[in-house]
Amino acid sequence: MNTQPTWDTTIPFDFNEHGTNEKAPQSDLVTLLEESTVTLLSSDPVKQAMVKIFGGCPPEIKKSVIDDFEGDNFFHHAVWDTYDYSLNLVGARFYDVEHNQENSSYACNGGNFFNCEKLKDSPLLVTEDSALAFITSYAVYHHHKITDKGLKQLSLEAKQIYFVCSTHELLNYKRRFRDTGVNIIALQIPCDITTNQSELDAEITGLIMGSQSSEWDTLIPIIQGNTAINAPYPIDSLPPLAKLAAMAISEHVQAPIAMTAQCVIGAMSHIAQSYVNAPDKHNPHGEPCSLFLLTEGQSGSRKTTSRKLADKAIIEHERKQYDLYRRDLEQWRSGQAGLNKKDREAYGVENPPPNDPSTLYSDITLESIAGLYVDGIIKNASISSDEAAQFFGGHTMKSDTRNHALGGYTKLFDDGTVERTRSKSNLNGSGRAYDVRLTFNLQGQHEVLSDALKDPVLKGQGFLPRFILTIPENLAGTRLQDTSHQSNNAHLDHRLVVYWTRCAYLLDDCPQPQTGHELHDGRFVMSMNEQAKQIDLSFYNEVERLQAKGQRYEYLQAFASRASQLARRLATVFAYFEGQQEIDATILSGACDIVRHSLGEWSRYAEIEVSEESNAQKLLKWLIKKCTEQQVDNIIYQVAQSRCNPKDLRRKDTFELAINELVATNHIQVTDNGKRVIRINPILLNGGK
Repeated sequence: MNTQPTWDTTIPFDFNEHGTNEKAPQSDLVTLLEESTVTLLSSDPVKQAMVKIFGGCPPEIKKSVIDDFEGDNFFHHAVWDTYDYSLNLVGARFYDVEHNQENSSYACNGGNFFNCEKLKDSPLLVTEDSALAFITSYAVYHHHKITDKGLKQLSLEAKQIYFVCSTHELLNYKRRFRDTGVNIIALQIPCDITTNQSELDAEITGLIMGSQSSEWDTLIPIIQGNTAINAPYPIDSLPPLAKLAAMAISEHVQAPIAMTAQCVIGAMSHIAQSYVNAPDKHNPHGEPCSLFLLTEGQSGSRKTTSRKLADKAIIEHERKQYDLYRRDLEQWRSGQAGLNKKDREAYGVENPPPNDPSTLYSDITLESIAGLYVDGIIKNASISSDEAAQFFGGHTMKSDTRNHALGGYTKLFDDGTVERTRSKSNLNGSGRAYDVRLTFNLQGQHEVLSDALKDPVLKGQGFLPRFILTIPENLAGTRLQDTSHQSNNAHLDHRLVVYWTRCAYLLDDCPQPQTGHELHDGRFVMSMNEQAKQIDLSFYNEVERLQAKGQRYEYLQAFASRASQLARRLATVFAYFEGQQEIDATILSGACDIVRHSLGEWSRYAEIEVSEESNAQKLLKWLIKKCTEQQVDNIIYQVAQSRCNPKDLRRKDTFELAINELVATNHIQVTDNGKRVIRINPILLNGGK
């Protein structure tokens, strides 16, 4: 059979002359399809060459012809998409499946089967991940957009079927396919073209075996306003150096890991903002990677000590710079000593006084820091304080200029610009500064932060939504010590020594090795690789869907809409600190986890959620109560909808949204064997006994 493209279009084939159920012999089908090919690539010589190299015909043929051809089952005809080494679709090849057994990859319904000869002995994997489909030795069906209908149809062709995705996509897919009954397994890290086949297959095998051992996945907490339980901080999502440093500080100081992690992230942001920008598809120069961080901590929660250990290298660097400044200032003063007024003024013009190089502030107003930027004294700074009351309760945030100040801070965050407006008579006149950076790392007590966090102006102007928030658990009463703990020395802990050494290296004024990146005002854009771009897109869509009516972030839209941006910034900081040349899948996945955690923390504050208890939680309580009373583990769907309380849950749309949330979080399952039934997770009934 000819597998090279035939561009002869003299005898086109009209499929409309044949009935929709009419079969054509496989060999005739292949010939007719090739003869009906039109020259669609004449204006693109590069794509023409790629198709000739990789074989087949343009992918447009499959869309226009193959999808309209119907046979008895999936195995009736064969169309195989061809890809280049970057997994870009470049063509399609046609095969006679029944007579050419050497090929085990073919297409149906617009998707592709791989290793189909294994279907008799192994499960069928279904995925939207093209890299996974190419690499695994399992029988797998790939399509760029799997539908509920498609999954159900595939389940008729295989004894066992598993949809495969990545961990960060799991919740979304569970919602999408909640009515199919198909098992969903999640890989820890997305595949790429460098993934090892044996390692991938081993992970898939383990996940399949694990799913067979229990029909219920782990419960996902239903986050509800300030009634939610503290969600554990995703410490494993930090890159290695930062993770170990945060853990070491937590152990030595006996502070919550969430608090120490935020301190370490704040230090990394302070350093990275001077040298690197986060990727921004709308700006080739990227955007600032500076982060705004907010941590709640009660009095005595070791906020100050944690921050000092995290900032140790920065503090030491600042002190060295300040000592040099003091020396230069003394020399400058000595140079004008004894001069008369006229000569002293001339000396000052020819020899400007040195500027204070300090960039780490605990209490400074926007007006003051804007002046430093506009006058060119500093380009990068941090407001880092364990007394957030100094900021939220200060004159600037309480006065008539509060709105102006909030606008100034958000402008600094967004594009690194600041403006100072003064009267003409003012010695320090108006001006602007571009490409400047500011990191916020604030910590404060709940009593201090609560009013600020509920302030509609702080939320409405978008100031608070730019912050990554964590609310650590209170360890008071559990921080017991023994003699070995008292003898520990944080300054000798190799985890902290390595972290401080890395900080000092990045703070060093000596030129760092060139990375080959194009610099813009001394900074380069930390780009994302292809796998990271896929995660970025998936995370954006995940959070976007959860902002819909009745979903988790419906009343957090101002916060959730910035999730993808914050994750890219955080990933940029991580990648730079770790010495990476680009953001990879692991780095961005970790950043997404931390931003998810932050959104969960924001939702715990009062007046952000619409009520103390969601419809999903109300419905779950009613379901558990009814099943417990009747000593059963299920209830008919229609009965539940018509009898549940409170009565406003009985509305079709309200009830379905609550059911979807409970299914997605593994509290219930909905099965359909002629009649829809709601099954309760056994762990929720009588302690799971």
